[in-house]
Amino acid sequence: MIDPAELVDNLVATLRDIPDLVAEMTGDTERIYAYHDSYPKKVSLAHAIHQMQVPAIMAVWQGTAPGSFGGMDVWKHQLTLYLRARETLSGDPPTAYYRLFRLITKGIPAAQGIAMLNVTVHPSCYPMDLPMIQRQTDAEGLDYFEVPITFTEIGDE
Repeated sequence: MIDPAELVDNLVATLRDIPDLVAEMTGDTERIYAYHDSYPKKVSLAHAIHQMQVPAIMAVWQGTAPGSFGGMDVWKHQLTLYLRARETLSGDPPTAYYRLFRLITKGIPAAQGIAMLNVTVHPSCYPMDLPMIQRQTDAEGLDYFEVPITFTEIGDE
């Protein structure tokens, strides 16, 4: 089994390599980042979501589960991207979250030259399964979106 922290870091690096996605983050690659659990400093994902800047994308490992792929037993790694879109100004179309989701799935990392859905983020994993996007609400009642992503390992490292 691979170290999921490597997968999260590789995903962040790959997302940072999509020029249009970085532009949505006001040109700041640091607004696309990983959250790694680290006791006692980072022990609350809810708190980390609440403290996200606007705009930002935070990548988090949610867990790993056994699965099957082509008749083989494999590991499936569950990651989630938490999204806070940039401010929508008067006259802007209301497409900020739609655009982020499209760039996460169809954006083209400069080093890869192919859409994210087909990118090998980690050499021991297949490209991501088709993700979904869903609305969530934080403790203050503010909405944000999350994109759960699954990566299936190729065999067992």
